[in-house]
Amino acid sequence: MRDLFKNVRFWLLIILVILSICLIHPSISDGKFQTNLNFGLDLSGGSYLRMKPDAMIIGVDLPTSKEESVADYLEKKLDTTVTPVYYGGEERYEVRKIVEREKLEEILGDAGGHLTYYDLGITKETLDQTKRILEDKLNMLGVKDIVVRTMGDKYLVVDLAGVNLSDAERIVSSPGVFELRIETEGGETKHILYGDDILSVDPMPARTGYGDDAPWGAGFTLSEKGADKFREATVRYGAVDAPERHPISMLLDGKEVYSAPLSRELASHMRENKSYGLVAQTGIGEEGKKRAGDLIIHLSAGALPVRLSIDMSGQVPATLGEQFKKQIGLMIVLALIAVSLITGYRYKRHEIVLPMLITTFSEVIIILGFASMPRIGWQLDIPSLAGIIAVIGTGIDQMIVITDEVIKSETPTGSKTKKKTKKINAPKREVVRSRKGYERGLSNAFKIIVVSAATTIFAMAPLLFMGLGKLSGFALTTIVGVLIGILVTRPAYGEIIKETMASGR
Repeated sequence: MRDLFKNVRFWLLIILVILSICLIHPSISDGKFQTNLNFGLDLSGGSYLRMKPDAMIIGVDLPTSKEESVADYLEKKLDTTVTPVYYGGEERYEVRKIVEREKLEEILGDAGGHLTYYDLGITKETLDQTKRILEDKLNMLGVKDIVVRTMGDKYLVVDLAGVNLSDAERIVSSPGVFELRIETEGGETKHILYGDDILSVDPMPARTGYGDDAPWGAGFTLSEKGADKFREATVRYGAVDAPERHPISMLLDGKEVYSAPLSRELASHMRENKSYGLVAQTGIGEEGKKRAGDLIIHLSAGALPVRLSIDMSGQVPATLGEQFKKQIGLMIVLALIAVSLITGYRYKRHEIVLPMLITTFSEVIIILGFASMPRIGWQLDIPSLAGIIAVIGTGIDQMIVITDEVIKSETPTGSKTKKKTKKINAPKREVVRSRKGYERGLSNAFKIIVVSAATTIFAMAPLLFMGLGKLSGFALTTIVGVLIGILVTRPAYGEIIKETMASGR
């Protein structure tokens, strides 16, 4: 057994368990057991909102002039944003409001056209953009424990743990407050304008020069009043003469999201003239492009690409969530007891059963530690904890395979044939214990369990990536558990059982 304490796989398991316990950080506060685990609304109580976009995708056959495109004509007639999109293998149009089919037919018929396709909804790209803006908006409002997910290509679902239904509806519908400020002498800042003075925001990041090394930027246009306010502030506080000493800051809900001085060219221009179109440079490369995309969201002050209407809502009382949490915890304990009874009955050797159970418990601790990592943002819900129970079952199954293969690798003394004979009161069989034989058994076992793990991961992948609601939590837990098992806990258990058998215990 001394060789076990020199084994890297064994110590990797120990280190990860200790690190996971530190991440979970169990403690007692005000007489209550506390951890860093984040629980979903079905375990901690809260509200959920299912929202659908008020938009549609249409196909039209419409003769147009060179001066006016189909999108321009539809925007004028429908008084909303219309974007050409490639949808279903054809060029169609995304309309950011819902218009009855009969009214559309009438509008198109007046221009000699007709409707070729009509469907409520938006493209996946617009849905993902809406999800990202909504997440950013809720984060800027300081809302914790939120999950925004897509359901198919028709709905967005928002889970707000610990928030009642009326507050949830208010939070989702409230706009952000965007503000421009300028730094004055002494490090103070003065107000320039609010977001309602921004007439429009460019929908996508754009380069502010020529070539691949040109910086990225977020473009926006000021209204007449906004341009007057901007020039007045920059002249009054000296930004046109010393731009580096008077940077312009952008704040969303009181939090700074961007700060930079006027460029020399813009400062010189604004001594005598006002500017309507401005561009905030954000840097070069992919990082600069990402920052520009984020800034576009902030400039929109949380405005979504499409209007969302609440299709379904509900809430889970906190007391019911606590009850679910206790029941799931009890189920996990019962699962561990059940597997201990089954493995104990099969092997009747504590030196095999105890390492198996300890390894299984360690695997659960590592999964929970992974879920507690700050940047992961993983909320544990009922499907996720059901995934842990599934991982316990698959883990025990794979450790049984390892144990059986190691036991089979023992060579009976004086035996040269596989023929079995039935003897009454036969003496206990003596075996030759060989580390090479045990390693051969481990190799055979890992060939089996690697294939088993791969099939499980491939089976769970569609649930994870197809946006099938809460089933993705079950799939994520199962995949993470299988990967932790195949990379950490199974190899460690293999070394433990090999050393146990080799020592003759």
